[in-house]
Amino acid sequence: MRWALVGLAFVATQAVLAAPNVSALLTDRAAMEQLISAVSLDVMTEASVDACSDMGAPSAAAARAAWVAWRERHQIAPLRMVLISMKQRNGSSLPPWERLTEPMRQRVLNEPVPDKVCAALAQDLQGPAMDVGAQFPQARAVAQGLLQIQLAFKPTLPDVMPGTPRGQVLLPSQIPALVKQHGRWSAIGDDAARQRLGWVYVKGRVERYGMDGDRYRLVQEQGDRRAAQTVALDVSAEPWLGREVVLRGLFSSLDEAYTSLAAAALVSDASGLSPSLLPQVPLARKEVLLQRVMTAPGRGLAEKDLAAIVQHGEADNGNGTRWQDDVRFLLRDGTVYRRSEMPPDQLDVAASRQLEPQQWGRWRRNGTRVEVQDADDEGRPGDRWQPVPHRAVKPWPAGTRLEGSFSRASFTGSLALGGRSSSETFRFLPNGRFERSFSATSSTGTLAATLNNTVIAGSSHADGQGGSAVGGGTVGNGPAGGGGGTVGAISSRRQDDGASRRGRYQFSGFALVLDYDDGRQERLLSFPVDDDRQTVFVGHGSLTRDPPN
Repeated sequence: MRWALVGLAFVATQAVLAAPNVSALLTDRAAMEQLISAVSLDVMTEASVDACSDMGAPSAAAARAAWVAWRERHQIAPLRMVLISMKQRNGSSLPPWERLTEPMRQRVLNEPVPDKVCAALAQDLQGPAMDVGAQFPQARAVAQGLLQIQLAFKPTLPDVMPGTPRGQVLLPSQIPALVKQHGRWSAIGDDAARQRLGWVYVKGRVERYGMDGDRYRLVQEQGDRRAAQTVALDVSAEPWLGREVVLRGLFSSLDEAYTSLAAAALVSDASGLSPSLLPQVPLARKEVLLQRVMTAPGRGLAEKDLAAIVQHGEADNGNGTRWQDDVRFLLRDGTVYRRSEMPPDQLDVAASRQLEPQQWGRWRRNGTRVEVQDADDEGRPGDRWQPVPHRAVKPWPAGTRLEGSFSRASFTGSLALGGRSSSETFRFLPNGRFERSFSATSSTGTLAATLNNTVIAGSSHADGQGGSAVGGGTVGNGPAGGGGGTVGAISSRRQDDGASRRGRYQFSGFALVLDYDDGRQERLLSFPVDDDRQTVFVGHGSLTRDPPN
């Protein structure tokens, strides 16, 4: 694990320094490499720690504690905050963190025994080979230099509250009870929040969220359970990341599910605080990764135990437009599994019933209709039978070949506020070859463009020939800005050769096997949605045949 982290950090460094507008500003390439490598090491370690937790590894807690201690010991947070700021100011210069995080995450997810990797990570973080100061002695000086030439903003460290305050500490799961007492509100200033409720104390673990990784929230977890309520922080809580803390702040918004804590400060001594007496909402089971309930092909749900696979799809127009499919496995013993994203012969029934009993229920036929009883978090079926509009689907005959392109598209957001549109296409050839392609476009909406004279847009495309991305924007001082002039920027980058999106395919039963040209194999749930094969289900949703050119 240690050498994998360091090696990928070096690869990440080369990718960043390839950007001309970064290297032109820096005279010492080797020194810049050290800063980026130090932060890349943290980025990849965080991804591995999160994957350990997602896989339920027994040593996940120890790995997270070792990572938090390592970050504090080597003062990683300020370095990462500098690069986050640099990325925000020069977004086109730095590659997305996903290029680093995904390989590390997949390594943990694909391990037969993930706990071995997680335990080794916890040990490595305490050893001299992960000494950031020794490995990258110039990293801190470079970060200071970036601040001096204003390529990054100076990190604003969160406040620490001195003394021993008195009061009661809330947990996120108690916020619905607080809403019942005081009502809900949104987007009020600090003074108004102080008048409504005053200073509050909240306890939870600091977690990163958001696309750019620079937003933070408090979460409450206990074993395999998690509170549905989130407390968002309006401060840069990077130094607290991964730690369980008590914060003092003001509720600038208050709602059962999502609350904002403003002016947050760390309570260094919480010994004078007592637990709140408000009732807690029961914690919900965390969603279990598919890898934890999957087994090798042919070792899962036996064909003799499967009564049918049923499917229903409908449009979802909430916060955009997309097509939503719901697929369920009906077993002959009268139980139904509703989270069916893998071929049935890879569903580890015993593991699934233990780890995610809420995904199981009961089913029965009532004439031509199917009725189900969904289960709660403990796996207990409800009292009422509910009819569902699902219909049974047929498997693929072995050796099936298709010809043509099949696509699905979605849009998230609104035309006024901005959003993201995306599409995915499978092109199948009768000779057994396939190619996948993806495209996405995002931009500010008409409201932002009109009020702020600002347009930010980006697009990306990837297919069997390779991938590329373009981003840019304009910021004007027109009527809304009260001045004149426009500042614009645009950038583009080319990525891989496309081998990870082309190869050979094979349909059989309820599975589509994809053998990619880069040597990887993927096995997806698949079946024809209709008899004329104008719509096919692949992976997690339906694709519709494109009209001929």
